[in-house]
Formats: sequence, structure tokens, C-alpha cells
Amino acid sequence: MPNRTNPPSTVTACAAARGAPRLGRTWLAILALFLILPIACVISVAVLYGLAWPDSPTEVFSWAAFDIAEFVPWILGLALFSLTSVPPWLKISVAVVSVPYSMHAFSAGELFVGCALGSCL
Repeated sequence: MPNRTNPPSTVTACAAARGAPRLGRTWLAILALFLILPIACVISVAVLYGLAWPDSPTEVFSWAAFDIAEFVPWILGLALFSLTSVPPWLKISVAVVSVPYSMHAFSAGELFVGCALGSCL
């Protein structure tokens, strides 16, 4: 009868190779998502301002356009995040936490781009 409590070392090595991802890579992917979101939000705001030039985007676009532009970086960031080998429960929790973060990043990007173009509040 084989010893099932202590499998041979080759079995555990193979299981570890195809098992859960390394913890360091998981946190690196989460950090990358939270660093990419503000940059993507600034780009999204810059596109809004560029499409509305020379007028203010609030005069040209409806609130729906701002809502779409606000969530495009979040959707693209999570789409890239879903390609990582992060456990599903962690992907869901990061997605929930990143919603208000993305909204604040978009507001900061709007303030940054607005001030760069000379229309600070």
C-alpha cells in the first residue's frame, strides 16, 4: 500500500510547478494595475480635451461621455489584469477596490490636464 501522506518529492515538485502563482508576482501585478490606472486616466482626459478643442469638454460633451471616458481606463486595466495568474477571489476584490481609485484618478487627471491647458479651478 503506497504512503499517501508523504508523496515522493517529484510529485510535490510537479504540483508546485503547475499550482498557485508566486505571491510576489501577484502583488507585482496588483501594484502595476494601480500604477497604470492614473496614467491611463490622464490619457483619457487628454483625449477628451483634444476632441473638444478649442472649447471646454463640459460644453461639448454630455455627462455620458465623461462617464464612458472615466471607466475606459478601468475596464482596460482590468482586462489586462485578468490575463495574470491571480486567484479569482483576488481579482474580484481588486476590481471592487479599484473602482473608487479609478474615479479619483480620473478627477485628478482632469484637474492635471485642465491646469496644463490653463483652465484651473
